[in-house]
Amino acid sequence: MKYIFSPYVSLISTKNRVPVQIEPANFAQIDTVHADPKWQSDWASDYLSDPSIDKYSVTTESGELIALGAYQIQDRKTHVILVYAESAPHSNPTMHPRDDRKYFGIGQLLIAFGIKYSIDNGCRGVVVFDAKTDELAAHYERDYHAIRIPSLGEGLKRYMLADEFAWEMLSKYLEEAPK
Repeated sequence: MKYIFSPYVSLISTKNRVPVQIEPANFAQIDTVHADPKWQSDWASDYLSDPSIDKYSVTTESGELIALGAYQIQDRKTHVILVYAESAPHSNPTMHPRDDRKYFGIGQLLIAFGIKYSIDNGCRGVVVFDAKTDELAAHYERDYHAIRIPSLGEGLKRYMLADEFAWEMLSKYLEEAPK
């Protein structure tokens, strides 16, 4: 039996799933972060412009940009690091309360895509990411069973997903391939 990665997010208003595409981000999408409403981060910064970082966009079928994710293969292909992830302003939980956002499930999708990216690049599905806040750290531990690992930066809490917990997250986005 073969499976395909079938990404989606959910609408806050109806809880309905919205199919999305995840593709390499293009210049126009990266430039969008500077238009109103502005995103929190500069996706054209020197840091995120590092050629070893692959940037991906998450768009709806109508082309609405809802998120960006940056991924990098680390340590001789032992794992993938989710360098940075951000939801569009209309769905960003740090910019809007939960009930005022358009979509939810974006962060989980970006981590699940990181697991797929890790597998596709020979890194066995291992993904590493940082928690920007204590609330996110608690969420990663409680809801994703992410394992705390040593962090290189001060103040950030670094987490890893691997093995059965990575598979559990990735499998939420797998569908049986048509025959």
